[in-house]
Amino acid sequence: MYVGRGRSARVAPGTDRRGIRGARFLVRGDAGAVLREGVTALRSARFAPDPALQSTLAATGSPWIAQALTIGRPAGRWRLTPDYGDFPLNLLPFLWPHVALTLAVACARTTDAGTELVLFAHPSMLRAGERTNDSGALMSKAATTLQQRFTAPGALLQHGPITSVDDEDCPASATFVRTRLGWT
Repeated sequence: MYVGRGRSARVAPGTDRRGIRGARFLVRGDAGAVLREGVTALRSARFAPDPALQSTLAATGSPWIAQALTIGRPAGRWRLTPDYGDFPLNLLPFLWPHVALTLAVACARTTDAGTELVLFAHPSMLRAGERTNDSGALMSKAATTLQQRFTAPGALLQHGPITSVDDEDCPASATFVRTRLGWT
């Protein structure tokens, strides 16, 4: 179970965090409209726009249109971490740990086959600690939402989960977020 959104998102002890890191969709439609659907799905999954990363992303000159969203905050060494085995403590959401800091990139481009939409989550390896898949279930939720939205009007041509983005010019690739956005 998750509460909050963006930097204030928290995850309940014992929450199933299994899920996907990313998804790729091929749909009929305008790239801008398809990207807006992707951003809406990520926002409904508790991600929040990150203005600082968005301005850096806009300045990269990529052929893709993209949006940067984040969830969580860095793991703090100084924070008190209660023992969640103690029954009363695990009922109090304000004592649950924050979701590990994660950058989600939604990007779209027009291709000959249709509009390609890619969503991918990049946990901060330096600041996520041991919990690098806190956003896996949330990414799965966003992908399922998009699949339903695109299937209803018959716009969905192809979809599926992805474990990495190979195109280094794609804003959702690990190389792109490390070198051009400075994400670590």
